[in-house]
Amino acid sequence: MNQENVEEKTCEICGVYKYTTEQQGKSHSYHCLKKHNQSEEKPKEEKPNIRKERVPFGSPQQRWGSRKEDGFHYRVFNDNWKKEPGRIKRARAAGYEMVDDGKSGLNVGTNDDGTEIKGVLMRIPIEWYNEDRGNKARELDKIDEQIHGGKFDKNLTNTYGGVKINVTKE
Repeated sequence: MNQENVEEKTCEICGVYKYTTEQQGKSHSYHCLKKHNQSEEKPKEEKPNIRKERVPFGSPQQRWGSRKEDGFHYRVFNDNWKKEPGRIKRARAAGYEMVDDGKSGLNVGTNDDGTEIKGVLMRIPIEWYNEDRGNKARELDKIDEQIHGGKFDKNLTNTYGGVKINVTKE
């Protein structure tokens, strides 16, 4: 055998031993594995931890995605909700329009009778949305002023029942 044409290989386990025949390599590997207390498997290459960002199951997530920069406020309204029928009609009357994104109509719950409640994605111009929020905030501010000033109607009733406030001045 011509020594010049023989390819010299290095042990994959210890990285030191050089051999020229497969038999030499197998024999050395057997002893090298015992010496280094390893299994007969080749050492595994460490792969970098490349993984997509993990999103824990059950954590709050947006089903429809966010479109913050297009001048609209988006909201999902329940359609076919037996507890409060007519929500889509009322939303349209308030200025909302339906968004055709291919996802509207996702099941978002069930009624007491087992029928599905569908979520419908709708949007309203951000100016109108901010105006509505401002009006709501002003109404709440008036109530807060009355409560702190002791002039609030002490028998407030709403859809959740009655509230009675006892005001004492020291």
